[in-house]
Amino acid sequence: MALSRFSSPSLALKSKIFARSLASITPEGIVDGSQTMLHLESRFACVCPSCYGKFSKQKVATSHESDIKATEILKETTNYLKVRWCDGHHGIVPRTPRGYYGPPPVVNAIDKYYKLSLRHYSEIKVWDEPDENVYQFWNYEDILTDDQAMKDYLEHFMRYGLVFLRNCDTASSPEKVMESLHLTPMFHTVYGVEDPVIYKPNPENVAYSAKTLGQHTDISYNMPPPNIFGLMCIHNNVHGGESTFRDQYSAALQLKATRPDLFDVLATTPRRHRFNALKMRFWHHVNEDPIFVLKEGHLYRIVDFMSSFDEYHFISHIDLETRKKWWEGYQLYREYTQDQSKMAKIRLNPGDIVLADNWRVTHGRTAFIEGAEAKRHMYAFYLHWNHLQGRLLDTNIDENLELDEIDEQN
Repeated sequence: MALSRFSSPSLALKSKIFARSLASITPEGIVDGSQTMLHLESRFACVCPSCYGKFSKQKVATSHESDIKATEILKETTNYLKVRWCDGHHGIVPRTPRGYYGPPPVVNAIDKYYKLSLRHYSEIKVWDEPDENVYQFWNYEDILTDDQAMKDYLEHFMRYGLVFLRNCDTASSPEKVMESLHLTPMFHTVYGVEDPVIYKPNPENVAYSAKTLGQHTDISYNMPPPNIFGLMCIHNNVHGGESTFRDQYSAALQLKATRPDLFDVLATTPRRHRFNALKMRFWHHVNEDPIFVLKEGHLYRIVDFMSSFDEYHFISHIDLETRKKWWEGYQLYREYTQDQSKMAKIRLNPGDIVLADNWRVTHGRTAFIEGAEAKRHMYAFYLHWNHLQGRLLDTNIDENLELDEIDEQN
């Protein structure tokens, strides 16, 4: 695959800017083109064998002394500076993105996917009504064998918060499928790593019934809740029972536009979610979050699972007037959430897997007709965001090859 597909003009331009001017030492630090690196920062950035582990990719030695000073630039190359500091140490300081991160496939992947993989709000696509992008399917064999298809699959998931996969082996398990795609280990809950969601009459849990299952995020009593909710279809012959998904960022922004005062209450009032599995020791989990968790003023995580809501704590710790406003805001927000025209609805067939961003996209189910012949067998499971992030940013390139050349260049 041509590297030009991952072209990175911003990083390339930055490299040229750094390489154009000779670096110099000032009282503040090292000036290199348009960038100034503080003396202490230059020492932290050293990637010589004494300071940086080639295989661990971590610092093995750092100086925290505030009076450390760079005293001499011994040599310059396009991507590196060889520097001496006041304590006698001399080492290698990267001066370009390639120097910091590695050869082109690495820096280009970082330039294209870094912000998205970090959940930056500017990178996502909030969907108010589902379109063909939301319903896009990938084929299991394609993403298993084609690295770019896998990256497209993961990129789509992170942008839209929802992605579908077809033709998975129903004789396998979600854990085996995810393991084959290098997206494990899976998130372990009180249900294990996989929860068999099998229809049965009159169950204790509505998830195993034929009734409508309202929109919700999952496992809100975890701190934090699992990033990714997954559902794999093994068997499904029922009439009805469509899986439903709603971009809660859209519902929250609708509330913010119509009643910003109520949005602020839901974004600032903490509430506790509690789960105590009485039949299992050590499974008493509690988390405390507002419904809307913001980061730098933008939506970052939505926590909406009323089944584990600790009402007693809420009533006894939140003042009456705030609670009145909170319930007014929550009821209006739920009205937006349950708007059928805004939901993605899909019948999952055997071999289908859906991943939903559990911090953003709620999931539910329409009711279906009960009966002796009705069979609906799904597996619910949860994944860690970092494992998808690592797969997205993977380049199959040994970055150490670049580091091996530093001493020769310097």
